[in-house]
Amino acid sequence: MNFGDEIYRQKFEDMYKEYNVALRSVAYRCNVPSEEIEDIIHDTFLAYARSDYSMELPEEEMRKLLTRILRNRCIDYHRSVKRHGCCSMDDAWYHQEEFLDADKGQEMVEDLISNEKCRAILKEIDQMPKNWKEIVVLKMLEGRPTDEVCRILNISEKACYSRIARIRKYLDKLIKDDNWP
Repeated sequence: MNFGDEIYRQKFEDMYKEYNVALRSVAYRCNVPSEEIEDIIHDTFLAYARSDYSMELPEEEMRKLLTRILRNRCIDYHRSVKRHGCCSMDDAWYHQEEFLDADKGQEMVEDLISNEKCRAILKEIDQMPKNWKEIVVLKMLEGRPTDEVCRILNISEKACYSRIARIRKYLDKLIKDDNWP
């Protein structure tokens, strides 16, 4: 999106005014605390702008796309809270009886291991060839429809499905490797 162009800037402002309230409602229904909603809304619109989506999309398509981006941001927020919550070591947390409970302790260890594997997977994705990395980001992480991914990358559906299959096979083999984190 070309923000230097006054027409685009005005269309973006109009889009923001039109969908801001509805997106706040969606974020609230996704259990995002009210003090975090503003940041998530801004993040949603910035993601839309950075991805070079057309400002000429039909209203219904634009609404669906913004809602999908927002829901992904809400999921990211909750994952972040969960991830940081399990690593918190403030006084109130580790003096609680549940901290001393063996089952809770095992659950915490499993969460930490899970977070370590997630970081390792993200590192592995970051080191993938560009054509694989693009598919992972667009299809697997952002959850975009296959036809949209094909349009963005200018590839056929067959090529898209083939890459996804190879990537999944590669990641599956990696995860099952005992020597891998």
